[in-house]
Amino acid sequence: MINNHKQYNIILASGSPRRRELLQMLGIDFTVKTKPTDEVYPDGTPSDKVSEFLAKLKAEAFLEESLIDPNLIVIAADTTVVIEDEILGKPKDRTDAITMLQKLSGKRHTVYSGVCILKEGQFHSFTAQTDVWFREMDLQEIEYYVDNYHPFDKAGAYAVQEWIGAAAISRMEGSYYNVVGLPTQMLYVKLSEVMAK
Repeated sequence: MINNHKQYNIILASGSPRRRELLQMLGIDFTVKTKPTDEVYPDGTPSDKVSEFLAKLKAEAFLEESLIDPNLIVIAADTTVVIEDEILGKPKDRTDAITMLQKLSGKRHTVYSGVCILKEGQFHSFTAQTDVWFREMDLQEIEYYVDNYHPFDKAGAYAVQEWIGAAAISRMEGSYYNVVGLPTQMLYVKLSEVMAK
């Protein structure tokens, strides 16, 4: 895929600077374009399927363009943090962020990133899973992180590439980049398959 992708107009349907950096790491030329999407999933959706459902919703916003332009490829993604079947979204405020991190402290949680690739009206979706363990953190550490890093735009109120990842994550099983926001290796393989069709 290293050179194949150059014939395509690839759009990253995400405003996340982290996803943009990760896609750049794969050596892919792309533009960023987002469309307003109601990020709502049906009641009863299994927690491990929510991120993929929302990623497909984001990709669907480009369906009409995809049907017209055979060289258009859209990549959409969504990341969720799940602990004991509870989905932790983006915190509303400082108190909410602290509460989330207290829930994660000393426990294992799972990060799911759903990805949807749209090409010629066809959706190609998958989900990556990474299990993450936090050591026990005291309130002072949690407040330090929240007050210095302001993780209000991040699911689960943390970013693995910041202080908290270096100081408090004791173990991880699965893709590190998935926790950052984009499962790069799985995406690269899937994108190669989609381009080959």
